[in-house]
Amino acid sequence: MSSIQRYHVGPRLCETVVHNNTVYLAGQIAEDLAKNALGQTEEVLACIDRLLAEVGSEKSKILQVTIFLSDMSDYDAMNQAWSAWVPQGHTPARATVQAKLADPRYLVEMTVIAAL
Repeated sequence: MSSIQRYHVGPRLCETVVHNNTVYLAGQIAEDLAKNALGQTEEVLACIDRLLAEVGSEKSKILQVTIFLSDMSDYDAMNQAWSAWVPQGHTPARATVQAKLADPRYLVEMTVIAAL
């Protein structure tokens, strides 16, 4: 039976779960909500890098990403940061949707599934 490891456990969620050599990241948002979509995306991607490294993975091992935008007009700005960050030849399966996020200042949120 495989064990489940949880990291950064809070009252409603944990940031990272590892099970069967797979890493699951909770929805990641920017800390500085005064930033525009480009800035928030860059911050989210840096957070993803940090959380993956913490469990021994990294962005070239990402299998799937779901990107939530509060407004699809931010799609190009988000993609500008994404394209500079994602390793060519290791692009994951990805979906981008518009969603009403928990706080109107959140412009970008991402969930990630990666291999160890």
